[in-house]
Amino acid sequence: MKKTGMIVLGHGSRRREAARQFEEMVRRVAGSLPQVVVVPAFFSLGQPDLPTQVQILESHGCGRIVIMPYFLYNGVHIEKDIPALLAELERRYPHLDFVLQPTLENDPAMERLVLERLQDAITL
Repeated sequence: MKKTGMIVLGHGSRRREAARQFEEMVRRVAGSLPQVVVVPAFFSLGQPDLPTQVQILESHGCGRIVIMPYFLYNGVHIEKDIPALLAELERRYPHLDFVLQPTLENDPAMERLVLERLQDAITL
């Protein structure tokens, strides 16, 4: 079985504080998955980008790369841009297995979170 590396892929932001918060969230998630390497990447605004993190995971001996797009909706980046970038990475790294996870769109956990937040606001 190939060693797995995971990338949480955010859009990125011009605001450094937003990028830092994303990176901190990914570090917390990584702390709950000690059996794999989990790293952040930025799709559009910020570094490290997806190709950089793939290269780093490959250098750590990962042969299977799971990419989790941290996006709420399946817009143009999810439908076109990220698949095109992934196809390029698959050509560049034919020996790696890439797994693209779904976005958070329509995830029941997100709906539960929204409901919980709204219910909490009723009692304020």
